[in-house]
Amino acid sequence: MKKRGIIIALVIMSIGFAAVATTLTITGTINYGYDTEDFDVYFSEAILDGVVNNELIETNEKKSITFETKDLSTIGDRSILEYRVMNNSKQYDATVTIDCKRVEDDGNVSENQTSKYTEIKSSPEKLTVKAQESRKGTITVELKKVSTEEIDEKFKCSLTVTPTERDQDGDKYIAEDSCKSVAVPNLGDETKLIPVTINDEGTITKVSNDNPDWYDYCNKKWANAVILKSEPSKNYEDNQQIEMNDIEAMFVWIPKYKYRLWNVNVTNPLYNAHSIEIIFDTKDTENIEGVSCETPMTSGNIGSCNNGEYMTHPAFKSFEVDGFWVGKFETGYKNASNAENAIQTNGKSTNIVVKPNEYSWRGANIKTFFEAAKEYNTNLESHMMKNTEWGAVAYLSHSIFGINKEITINNNDQYKTGYAALPTTDQSKMFGEYGDGPEFNTTWNTPNGLTASTTGNITGVYDMSGGSWEYVAAYVSESEKNSSGFSKEELSALSTKFFDVYDEDSEVNGYTKMILGDATGELGPFNYYQDGDKSSRWHNRWYADASNFASQSLPWFFRGGDYKDGVLAGQFYFVWINGANRDHSFRLVLAPQ
Repeated sequence: MKKRGIIIALVIMSIGFAAVATTLTITGTINYGYDTEDFDVYFSEAILDGVVNNELIETNEKKSITFETKDLSTIGDRSILEYRVMNNSKQYDATVTIDCKRVEDDGNVSENQTSKYTEIKSSPEKLTVKAQESRKGTITVELKKVSTEEIDEKFKCSLTVTPTERDQDGDKYIAEDSCKSVAVPNLGDETKLIPVTINDEGTITKVSNDNPDWYDYCNKKWANAVILKSEPSKNYEDNQQIEMNDIEAMFVWIPKYKYRLWNVNVTNPLYNAHSIEIIFDTKDTENIEGVSCETPMTSGNIGSCNNGEYMTHPAFKSFEVDGFWVGKFETGYKNASNAENAIQTNGKSTNIVVKPNEYSWRGANIKTFFEAAKEYNTNLESHMMKNTEWGAVAYLSHSIFGINKEITINNNDQYKTGYAALPTTDQSKMFGEYGDGPEFNTTWNTPNGLTASTTGNITGVYDMSGGSWEYVAAYVSESEKNSSGFSKEELSALSTKFFDVYDEDSEVNGYTKMILGDATGELGPFNYYQDGDKSSRWHNRWYADASNFASQSLPWFFRGGDYKDGVLAGQFYFVWINGANRDHSFRLVLAPQ
C-alpha cells in the first residue's frame, strides 16, 4: 500500500509583554498507509480562552490554526486553545496523538519540552475519533516564571493521525441497518387512514398494516396511506385496487430519526450538498460529547451540539411522536376546475383535497390555512406543516433512504399538483416562461414524474420544489402579523407545538437564528448575488436555492419555491413573506398519538 502524507501547520500562541512574549508554532505530519480518498481528518473548531473563533482555522482544507493568546502577566496565568478534530471518513476511525516540544533560537526542536518561563500541556495526549465523528482536545500554556524582558518562545506540536479500518460488523453500518427497524407507521385509533401500496403507474392498492410489501425504507420505499371520501363508491378489501375518485387525501410516513450534524455554526465551508447521515431511532438523543446531543428546539440555540454528533430531529419532538404523516402533494381545493377557481380567500377543512392533478389551494391568509388544516381531523392531530417538519422531510430526501439529490421542479403553470419539469438547457424555460403542456412537464406517475418525488420513485412526497409557494407554520416572535389574520393574542393562546417561533431579532441574513433541523442555517454559508433575471438574492450552498430568513417586517416563512422559480426552487428553498399572498398554498400533516 502507498504511504501518503499531509502536512499540518499551525501557528498558535503569542503571549504579550509584562511577563513573557511567547509564540507557539505547531507543525505536524499526518501519515497513513491506505491509498484512499475516504480518509480525511481536519480541524472543525477553534476556541481560544472560551471564545469560539473559527476564523483562526485558516486554510480551505482546515489543516491549520493561527491565533494569539491573551497577555500572561501573573504566575499561574493560562491561555487555553480548545480545538475539535473532525474525522470525515466513512470507513476509517482515527487515532490522533499530540506531542509538543520547545523550539530553540536556532530553529531546532529541543528534546526537552520544559521552558524556564512557560509550560505547555496537551490533553488528552491521544484522541480516538470514530468515522464521521469529532473529538475535542486542548493545548494549555501556563506562565511559570515572570521576566522583566520580552521573551519569545516557540513550540512545535506534532500531530500524528493513524487510520483504523472499521469492522464491517461495527457501528459503521448502524445507519444502513437502522432502516430495518423504522418506527411502525401510526394509523391512529380510527379507521380513517388506510395503508396502501402504489405502483409506478399510479395504481393504488389497499393492504393490511402487517403486509411486508407495504414499505421498505432500506430500498427507498416509503409507507403510504390514504383517507377516503366520506361516501366512497364502494368498500375496499385488502389487496383490492382503490379508485382515485374515492380518495380524498394521500399521505406519506416520515419515521422518527436522528441525523449527523455538519454545520451548527452556519459558516462551515467544507460541506455543500452531501448525503445526510440518518439513523432511524425512536429514542431521543442525549448529551454525550463527540457522539450525540440533546435537541435544542429553539431559535438561535445550538445547545451543546457539535458537528459530527447525532441529534434527534426536532420535528418529532413537538408532538412527541415516533413519526408523522405528510401530505403527499400540496393541498388542493376540492372541485376546483382551474387555477383561478382554486384561489379562495375563505375555505374550510371540507375543501381540502390531497391528490395528484389537483389545483393547489391558494390566496387565503395563514390563519385560514392553519384553521382548515387543524380542523381537518383532530383525532389524527392534523395541522399545517411547520418549518421543522419541512426540514425533516427535506433531510430524509437527501439521504441514502431518499433521492439523495435535488428533486425536479414542478413547473406546471396552472399550479396542478404532482407534475415534473422535463430536462432542459433553455434558460427561459428554467424560469418558467412557457405554458402548461406535455412537451414541458409530466405527471407524477411517469418515469420523468418520479424525479419530482423525495424518493425518486412513486412512494415519496411531491411538490417540494416548485408548484405553489408553501406557507409553513413558522414566524418571528413579537412581529406585526396582521396580514396573516392572526392577532398576537391569538398566536399566544395557541400551543407552541403547532408553530416554530423564531427569535425577535431575526433578519434576512440572520441564519444563526435557525432551529437546528429546519433546513435553513445549516445550508450555509450563504452568498448574495445577481441571478439570470437580473435580480439579486441570497442563496444557500445546497444547489444555490433562494434563502431569505424571516424578519420583523416579513415574519413568516414559505418553502419550496414557485413553478416559475426555476433553478432557485428546491426542497432547500426558504424565503421570508407576509401572511397573505395570492399564489401561496400550504401542506397538511397528521401526527396521531
